[in-house]
Amino acid sequence: MKKIVHFGKYYPPDMGGIESVTQTLAEGALNAGHDVQVICFGKTASAVEVCAGVKVVRHPITRLLSSQPLNFNYFFNLITAGRRADIIHLHAPNLLASLATLFIGKKSKLVVHWHSDIVGKGALGRVVRPLEKWMLTRANIVLATSQAYMDGSAALNTFSNKVAVVPLGIAPPAIATVPSPLSKRLKKFVAGRKIVLSVGRLTAYKGFSVLIEAAKHFPDDVAIIVAGGGELLPELTAQLDKNQLQNKVLLAGRVTDEELIALYMHAEVFCLPSIERSEAFGVVLLEAMAYGLPVVATNIPGSGVPWVNAHQVSGENVTTGKPEELAESCIAILNNPTLREQYSLGARKRFKDNFLADKFCKKIMDIYIQLE
Repeated sequence: MKKIVHFGKYYPPDMGGIESVTQTLAEGALNAGHDVQVICFGKTASAVEVCAGVKVVRHPITRLLSSQPLNFNYFFNLITAGRRADIIHLHAPNLLASLATLFIGKKSKLVVHWHSDIVGKGALGRVVRPLEKWMLTRANIVLATSQAYMDGSAALNTFSNKVAVVPLGIAPPAIATVPSPLSKRLKKFVAGRKIVLSVGRLTAYKGFSVLIEAAKHFPDDVAIIVAGGGELLPELTAQLDKNQLQNKVLLAGRVTDEELIALYMHAEVFCLPSIERSEAFGVVLLEAMAYGLPVVATNIPGSGVPWVNAHQVSGENVTTGKPEELAESCIAILNNPTLREQYSLGARKRFKDNFLADKFCKKIMDIYIQLE
């Protein structure tokens, strides 16, 4: 039995792609007989919880610096817990976690899970790079989520001798024979139309402004629903109002688990309009593919997204930042039942062949063993 501690930013129920990966690995290691702890931030006061057997220590955010939460006690806890651990599993980017590796000593093995390069942070990014270089030098192994992202990352290429490519995986959903009904508010908006679904935090790199622009080209029998909250809500709402698209696009905010399941089951197409390499993999794509949703995503240079969504297998990839192309691909799938069924079957098969949680966890557990 190993003592494993995850250095993360957040943990469910604070959801996101990295958070779901952390949960999958923490619970997978617990099921494999290890002692697992997660150190993260919480949206409220400090708390120590046990979530499905995993000890989760949450620290409140005292300040937010360019999406990086800060708290001295969090930083101190990383160091003390890291020194006692057999294996530290650090989810990057995370400024404080990277800094903590300067003080954890040499006893613990360090696994750096490289979810994304720091992109578009200006001076902050330049300041952090030497720190990341130290962290990667200290790391025993670095995990990249796809070969495509590793090839496009200057930081990872420098340490290619210690990088292992392990695609992410999630647990398959329990899909009911009869779709869950849409909630009243969603059903009222959809009003019998075909649904194009997008899910994610309302932040710049997700490209939701491009999807709203694309909505101008959709026919009236299509409803576009964006599930997720974030800092760009006022800006995107203003864009909808300016273009009089309130009846075509719904910014649904953070939805309940029940609402999200219903949306996946009722949607015809899933759209990921992201525009930057900060979208390194797209865990949400795995969720869509697991439900058999054809995917329209973007050819982000140096990102794993176009690999996750195999072109003309699980869906289609279009030029980044081109609303007309985004709309054209979605409409082509919506209007062609044969093509939609082809991509639906392809999405489910690709998910089962490449992105199952059990396979993902097994690969990581094997890496833990190799670190002995």
